[in-house]
Amino acid sequence: MHFRWNYVLLAIFSIFFISCQGQKLDLSGASSLGNTIVDGGSRTDGSDLGSIYNVTMVVSATSDIPEWTNAELPFAPPSRARQQMGENYSDTQTPFKFTYTYPPNNYKLTTAHMLMDTRRDSSDTEGIFIDGVFTGRVPGSMVGTSPMITHRHYFCAQQACTGATAPASPTNTYYMDWSLTHYKQATTNTFDLDLEDLLVPTTLNPVGIVSDGVVRVVTGDDSPVYQALLVLEGITISKTPLTCSNSPTYSFTNVYIHNDGNSIGQAAFSGTVVAPNTSWSASQTGFRSVEFYYDPKLPRVSSLDFITISSATVNLRVKRQASGTAAIVVNGVGIAVAGFDRSAATVAVERWIETPAVISSWTNYVNTVSATNTDTTTKLYLVDIYGAATTKELLSQGKLNISLAGSLGTAYGQAATSGRTYGVTVAGPELNLQGTFYTEICAVPNNPDSPLNDNGEVPTGLDGASPIISSIQVVNITQNSATIQWLTNEPATTQVGYGLGNTDSSSALDATLSVFHSVTITGLSPYKFYTYVVKSQDGSANLTISGAKVFRTLR
Repeated sequence: MHFRWNYVLLAIFSIFFISCQGQKLDLSGASSLGNTIVDGGSRTDGSDLGSIYNVTMVVSATSDIPEWTNAELPFAPPSRARQQMGENYSDTQTPFKFTYTYPPNNYKLTTAHMLMDTRRDSSDTEGIFIDGVFTGRVPGSMVGTSPMITHRHYFCAQQACTGATAPASPTNTYYMDWSLTHYKQATTNTFDLDLEDLLVPTTLNPVGIVSDGVVRVVTGDDSPVYQALLVLEGITISKTPLTCSNSPTYSFTNVYIHNDGNSIGQAAFSGTVVAPNTSWSASQTGFRSVEFYYDPKLPRVSSLDFITISSATVNLRVKRQASGTAAIVVNGVGIAVAGFDRSAATVAVERWIETPAVISSWTNYVNTVSATNTDTTTKLYLVDIYGAATTKELLSQGKLNISLAGSLGTAYGQAATSGRTYGVTVAGPELNLQGTFYTEICAVPNNPDSPLNDNGEVPTGLDGASPIISSIQVVNITQNSATIQWLTNEPATTQVGYGLGNTDSSSALDATLSVFHSVTITGLSPYKFYTYVVKSQDGSANLTISGAKVFRTLR
């Protein structure tokens, strides 16, 4: 299945949607299923400042930058015809821009990222320009002298850059590295690029780039852009629920390259455990398992219900032994052919699916592979085997760990994934992921007196009593970090206690008195349940500590 971003979106300049991560959810225990935030806190009744809401503006790009001449475009030669989104030209540039109204108040930007549906060739010599910052890995022949380039931090590939076009040091190859570590080359993929990473090492920040309501972007060399969205994630405060409606439906597609091993440091099976390239180069004797994983990024929406996975296919070349049965484990959820010996499973296998229809689907797949230890090319349809709901939940965990065991202990891998470099791909198991998503469109309330702004929080004095903590929530959860936010009804300090089953660790105390509080805790372990409490103390030394709540990090 092949797609392009919905071109109807070209006429849409901005929409808002709210995250519902503040509602209380049931603890899902040790299961691999269930929401990441198992107790995110509850909303207030509006008697104080109100509640924190996560809102996101999605801006659709328009083709070209008509106010610029060819000489002002960042890539050379200036006489080259400018490419329009959707065309598939090589050795050229694709200019586009985002235009929107930035919230004037009651809004604080937390993350800005750009979704681009683009292709990259196998040479890995593309570059990207965003509001004056020119980065990437660019052929010297394509580096321009545009006066709009204020920061040059690209690596010059193939031809040397000299004189006025020479880049500054250090360079930034984030745009290149993203494809190298995530996606199959020469294939259409939906890139999800953080603006903050695109701006390194300059002193510019996403707020300064996006707050004027215009962002100009140009990709160059062999990076045609079929559609692009600018996504601004932020927070607002309201005493009443926001007015929301459903957004249009968007599409996404990705072909992920595999990584050796697993992401949690614990193999699904004991005994001989190999990576794809090792399994293919060494014959199988006895029981063994082969492990690999992907790092899929589902759209950042407030509920998995808003996402539809239309295809989740692993392209495999495998060999099946004449004797023995086979099993598969994806993110701790196992399925086995009847008679498979599960005694080799480790604690990383959290549960086995016993549903006859699921076992039958897996058995049917196994039977498509010749039991003569010969090279067989297959497609593993995760949705058909695990079901749409379970597949979506497994994909949402940040990493997709796959283990094939028993008679299917051999899967092709061309080389070790650590050997990836520019212009070199690592062939082997690929994950083809396609789907659609939508979200809720919400408006940011107009409130000039809000304590939220992009330059910090403005304390507002209310009374001298002990702080009342409200609207606790966890956002931006990753494998090793999470951001915790809350409100107090008077200016107070900010601190979080957290830990695995306890709250013995503490974030650094922020003694600034504020009514909006945000703490990002780092150094966490992947796929663990963390307990936390929030702490705020007012100017009279009255301390309030919330009740304990729980969230789980990604794999």
